[in-house]
Amino acid sequence: MARELRDMVVVITGASAGIGMELARQLSAAGAKLALAARREDRLRDLNRELGGVHLAVRCDVANPADCDNLINQTIAKFGRLDTLVCNAGYGTYKRVDETDAAEVRKMLDVDVVGTTECIRLAIPHMQRQDLSSGWRGQIMIVASAASRRGTPFIGIYSGAKAAQLAIAEALRVELSDVRIAVTSIHPTPTKTEFRQVAERLGKYRLPPSSGFIKTQTAQEVVAAMVRAIRRPRPEVWPWPAAGWLLSVGTLCPRWMDRLMYRYYDAVLRHNGLGERQ
Repeated sequence: MARELRDMVVVITGASAGIGMELARQLSAAGAKLALAARREDRLRDLNRELGGVHLAVRCDVANPADCDNLINQTIAKFGRLDTLVCNAGYGTYKRVDETDAAEVRKMLDVDVVGTTECIRLAIPHMQRQDLSSGWRGQIMIVASAASRRGTPFIGIYSGAKAAQLAIAEALRVELSDVRIAVTSIHPTPTKTEFRQVAERLGKYRLPPSSGFIKTQTAQEVVAAMVRAIRRPRPEVWPWPAAGWLLSVGTLCPRWMDRLMYRYYDAVLRHNGLGERQ
């Protein structure tokens, strides 16, 4: 049975840009009630104004547990329930693993992993008390990455954070099955958002225009797949399905996948004027 999007209460972290912003637009058009969260409050206000000013906009740095608590509490105070939590906030840097120091690793994990688990921890008690609706009391949606299935050169730490998100989603699906809270992980390939510009600015490398053997998607393509999975929850969503198959085969054949990654690694080195591997 499909869940009804009209009047569904959805929390979206990282709503000020990219996938989060596009998700807000598509869900608002379908009549959902949104709690929009991000650090850039001015962008949230602009987005809420664009969407008619009817949603809740909350400044939230998910790396700060007090901000996560405030977000969930404000959502419940305004709407009285929480149907879907979309843990979308996150970032990466284009650096090799050995070029990333401990402070940078901790900061990324605080946002990508701890920020995800803290929002989930605070949301679940409210969802558990809700009545069933179309077979579910609520849904946790974690925006991971195709890189969660295979560590990728120059974003190794980010890949590790996304692999942690996938493992968390897999455990949660079983832990929450009895209380009928759905858990869905999302696995986009490289997507045309601000992610790349931020990762290049914070990192040491620029990426070539093409990601090689992996398709680059638009935010609209990714979000269309996410909306379908909010209507009809499923365990994993691969907006470009071929990526799921390719990376699953790569798990069984790591040397073959390494060869593809060597080609990508050399392409990045050439793009940055650094030649190729010796």
